[in-house]
Amino acid sequence: MKQEKWHLQEQPELEAGERLMREGRREEAEACFRKAIEADPQNAVACANLALILDQSGKFDEAGIFHHRAALLDADSAEIRFNLANYLAVRDFSLARDAYLETIRLAPDHFGAWLNLGNLLFDAGYVSAAKTAYTAAATHHPGEVSPLVNLGNVHLQMEEEEEAREKFEAALALSPDLAEAHQGLASVFHRQGEPALAVLHREKGYRPRPVFTLPAKGKGIPLLVLASSLEGNLPWRRLIDAAVFSATVVAVEYLDGVTLPEPRLIFNAIGDADLCREGLQIAASLCGRVPVINAPDAVLNTARMENAQRLSKLHGVITPGMKLFSRKESFAGPFPILVRAPGFHGGNHFRMVGNPEELESALQTMPGEEFIAMEWLDAGSPDGYFRKYRVMLVGGRLYPLHMAASRNWKVHYFSSEMAQNPALREEEAEFLRSFESVLGKRAISALEEIGSMLGLDYGGVDFSLDGEGNLLLYEANATMSIVPPPPDPLWDYRRDAFSSVHQAARMMMTEKLYS
Repeated sequence: MKQEKWHLQEQPELEAGERLMREGRREEAEACFRKAIEADPQNAVACANLALILDQSGKFDEAGIFHHRAALLDADSAEIRFNLANYLAVRDFSLARDAYLETIRLAPDHFGAWLNLGNLLFDAGYVSAAKTAYTAAATHHPGEVSPLVNLGNVHLQMEEEEEAREKFEAALALSPDLAEAHQGLASVFHRQGEPALAVLHREKGYRPRPVFTLPAKGKGIPLLVLASSLEGNLPWRRLIDAAVFSATVVAVEYLDGVTLPEPRLIFNAIGDADLCREGLQIAASLCGRVPVINAPDAVLNTARMENAQRLSKLHGVITPGMKLFSRKESFAGPFPILVRAPGFHGGNHFRMVGNPEELESALQTMPGEEFIAMEWLDAGSPDGYFRKYRVMLVGGRLYPLHMAASRNWKVHYFSSEMAQNPALREEEAEFLRSFESVLGKRAISALEEIGSMLGLDYGGVDFSLDGEGNLLLYEANATMSIVPPPPDPLWDYRRDAFSSVHQAARMMMTEKLYS
């Protein structure tokens, strides 16, 4: 950190410490800063610099002491407050958020504070708030590409593909070879059913950079994350405790002989067996010597049609009949059916059709040459609502996550009527408090058998119930996300359930490390 000239002249060890710090000579720099503090215990800059050196050296507890000490000594320094926020970011969400906001109060255009606040919020699942922070970073610093790429990823998360495309293209206008922007555009074009453009940007995004490492912010236990360059990954970042693991992430389809670091744990983040079969096969070849979370071979068995067939044999589980057909074929019925393009989630390219004419019209809007026709299982309740439950499977245990209800058969939480209907929220709260009694013994037994058959360390089940307590299965796989409730107090009743499954997932990773 910079120091006033008179102070440097008074304590030349500060200047020497900063020079040694820039040269990467950490031990010598640490000694200089300790001498400066010994000479002047009130020197905030020396404390702040020592905290940074201790961070880099893995002496995190002592680093925290000096970050806080520096902030107390100079409460008006935006940079000192920013350093403290960065230290807290992997340790305490609320304190880190407040420290970033205090940095912004001291320096309203502080680029790092806006950007890192956005990262903190996005990783925690507060996507709308992250969007506000990234927008501020982009507004104050229009020549920077990072907030544009991050805004693109926010729009992808919010399923706003055109807005995402605009942000990624704006980033490429500033930096035409930026891998992250090409990766984002590949996702946009995949979702929009433009496979040729998706492949073009995938090549530009992943071929030059198939491997990247997230900065170590804690113990630094080496973790290898196996990911796909396609859209089939589970949302893994929120599950990894950055205070414990140092993650190296690889897009497996683009390895081409790249040497990977030796990990102590492998996390297979590829979750879509329909879209990513080749990637899962490559991932399986990379496993073997260390513990693996979500073994690729287990995930390969969770393709939608195969899953429906094998899980239908379980007592208390009803799955829809399915048939794969091509664009060139005619589908004879019976109708109504649900038709979907394989490899898409979130309701994209998924329609209900009531007759051959509606089917023909629907296929004109869908990408690809093959489609899945699914039997329509009417899960409507007498009150006119369709209910969808999500129960997570983590480490062999069941965790209720949410219930959503809508008068539309295609139920998504973000488009459901939960926010408008207090009775539905109370129903969900009861499900989260006592899901075993709400679902009944038959459904609970079915969920346990599904978890056993899937054999996943992390996954989830989306389903409804029929009038006899049978489980009407929508899907069961590794792609399920655990998203925290919005900050509005309206959703406070959901927070304990989210925290339970989130903590269970992180604990499962640590337990797997020592298995």
